[in-house]
Amino acid sequence: MTIQDLKNNAVQSFTESGSTTPFLDADCLLQFLFNKDKTWILLHRNENVAPELEADFAKLVQKRKTGLPVAYITGKKEFYGIEYYVTPDVLIPKPDTEILVEKAVEKISACRKESVKIIDVCSGSGCVGLSTLKELENNAGADRFHLTMTDLSKNALLVTEKNARNIFDETFIKKHMDFLNGDLLCGKTGFDFILSNPPYVPHSEVEELLLDGRNEPRLALDGDTDTAVSKELMSDDGLPIIRRLVPMAYKALNPRGTFIMESGEYQTETVRQLFCDAGFINVISEKDLSGMERITIGEKQ
Repeated sequence: MTIQDLKNNAVQSFTESGSTTPFLDADCLLQFLFNKDKTWILLHRNENVAPELEADFAKLVQKRKTGLPVAYITGKKEFYGIEYYVTPDVLIPKPDTEILVEKAVEKISACRKESVKIIDVCSGSGCVGLSTLKELENNAGADRFHLTMTDLSKNALLVTEKNARNIFDETFIKKHMDFLNGDLLCGKTGFDFILSNPPYVPHSEVEELLLDGRNEPRLALDGDTDTAVSKELMSDDGLPIIRRLVPMAYKALNPRGTFIMESGEYQTETVRQLFCDAGFINVISEKDLSGMERITIGEKQ
């Protein structure tokens, strides 16, 4: 059997199982199997495949057919030009969240303070905070920045730390980063910028999302079950965690500090009001790649 045969069989299998991206799924799994890029796969598509590799590929295809995302199968996902390590302990980085990073880089780059403190709340894979810091380093160096990253999940924070070590050297990490396991800001204050992609999906929608076998962590999705406060369901609008986070962020910011947060496009009007109620000024929302309002930005006086 050739590489092309493997691809054709996988595409057919994925199509029959209802995948909306059968060709992309097959390409990604083949690149993972051979540890080669798409061009190599294309150039070698007529080469025969060893039986053991055929068997390994069949196992990968079967995992994908259960609904498990390709990123969890391969353990990696590109975000903002960086390859991130991912496990089912963290959300898979989404393209729309790159807008959060884009706005964070824009705002932080304009800050003229000699020392700038940033915190990424609910860090997960670390893609928001680490991508922001890496872009700042690429633009003008990152020596004046300090990044704190927090997550309620110990396992998620381990993923954050691993990605930090894949992107930055140990000396830089020791000087410029902290990793804290705990609730939201972990009681810390004195930040110039707070970034967050917190859980915000309504509980009922989480139930539906997870039916397809995607295996993303419920803790990182469900905004209605604020486990740091109660194990009970608190509402069904996805906002209980955000309702705690917004005033907490205001108190934790230095004067003229900025809070940049992602939420659902169906929540932004309410989120803007939460920002205003907490005392933020110049509150605006930014649109995602689909033209839907997703990122809310507010400044502390």
